[in-house]
Amino acid sequence: MLVKLNEDFKILTHRQRKAIRAVAEIGSTPGSDQSAAELAGLLGLSRESVHQLLAPYVRMGLLVAVRGRTGGYRAGPNFLETPLAAVLAPFAGPSPSSGVVPGRAGLDRLLDTLEAEAAGARLAVYQRLTVGELVRRLRAEREALDWEI
Repeated sequence: MLVKLNEDFKILTHRQRKAIRAVAEIGSTPGSDQSAAELAGLLGLSRESVHQLLAPYVRMGLLVAVRGRTGGYRAGPNFLETPLAAVLAPFAGPSPSSGVVPGRAGLDRLLDTLEAEAAGARLAVYQRLTVGELVRRLRAEREALDWEI
């Protein structure tokens, strides 16, 4: 699904990007809780928005909601083995069409077919990539030395 934003095409929606970042942050600190306030600061959202963003993952069992004064989240069982497609699923738009839209012809029909093929390829990548791999890449990036002068 392509989303047009500021005349540029983006593959992921803003909400999907925030969800991926939240899940990666929670996964980067295994065995500990991330408070909703910490996540809100990292994501640039309010605490209530963080709760709304992560509620589907608590219902899926991907995350565990931690009660208490600060409230927060921790990784659920099999968290790191979860495909990235499952993280994107709660905020996905309509599924890509089969490529053929009735009433369209010529170049429009060809472009619809190409977009459907590209969506299928992206979905295959999201199904193959796990949260654990995303967390490993995030850690490696944070630990890499930055030699920029």
